[in-house]
Amino acid sequence: MEVAVICIGNEYQLDDGFGPAVARHLLEHFVFPKNVRVLDRAVMGYAIIPDLMACDAAVVVDAFDGTGAAPGTVLSIDANDLAISNEMMSLHQVRFTDVLSSAQFMGARCKTGRCFGVQVVDLGAGALERGLSEPVAAAVKPCAEAVARYLRDELGCEARRA
Repeated sequence: MEVAVICIGNEYQLDDGFGPAVARHLLEHFVFPKNVRVLDRAVMGYAIIPDLMACDAAVVVDAFDGTGAAPGTVLSIDANDLAISNEMMSLHQVRFTDVLSSAQFMGARCKTGRCFGVQVVDLGAGALERGLSEPVAAAVKPCAEAVARYLRDELGCEARRA
């Protein structure tokens, strides 16, 4: 089974840089089996379809907003639990479940997806600023650990500590 851990985010939009921070943590602290690829991608969108075409399972890490949870809370959501959008959206509003559905329609091998993320404090609103807020920065390690546990427990992909 080929697995893609797709970490989404723009490091120049404050807390939106959560995904790349988790990708760095995963790559610095774990050694993954050859069938697991950790990918740093800038935005959620149809550009990740080639990643989904090349894997059997995807784990997405992204910044979440509007969850109702306290800032810094790590969340785990099955892609099947997210509603597919029936309305027109801009490419900046595309959600993982929409991309996965499109990829599956196009014949992607990827049949399952899990989303991990954190409730943000500030997504930067267009300002080119780097740096995670304190609660979001504190969530990087716990989120990375949750991803590693999911890979081991649910997908049978054991990562060694680096």
